[in-house]
Amino acid sequence: MEERLVDIIVYLLEEFQESVKQENYRNLSQKLISRGYTEDEINFAFSWIANSWQDRHKAPNDDFHYSEDANRILHDVERLVIDADAFGYLLQMRHLGLLSDSDLENVIDKALSLRSADINVHEIKSIVASIIFGMDSDQDSWSGFLFPRGSNTIH
Repeated sequence: MEERLVDIIVYLLEEFQESVKQENYRNLSQKLISRGYTEDEINFAFSWIANSWQDRHKAPNDDFHYSEDANRILHDVERLVIDADAFGYLLQMRHLGLLSDSDLENVIDKALSLRSADINVHEIKSIVASIIFGMDSDQDSWSGFLFPRGSNTIH
């Protein structure tokens, strides 16, 4: 399910980048529904972009950044494990701002740790979902999304 959410978020971010004028969100939702996504998934993606994606850009978690003109290429060993389409997908995620430079490196590290000879786009999406939704660390980004930050109490 998380991979489907990543697909929706990617679609929306691409649409937001291409559209200079204010987009009709209802039309975007209808396009996504026609592609087989549910209203709940679409609403979650819009909410995640409005809440979490913006927070990720305001307060970077680390000091690791590539220089502006740097291009990340795969080492020979990494290239044996991660197929070209999967790496292209990773670069797209970085370009859209879903992954920071540090996140990109974490995804590559996690892909290598799977000890599979052929990591494809589907497996990369799963790793990306675990990172952007905070499911792979002690920091639970779901808690701030589902409950007000600083309180997990429901009244």
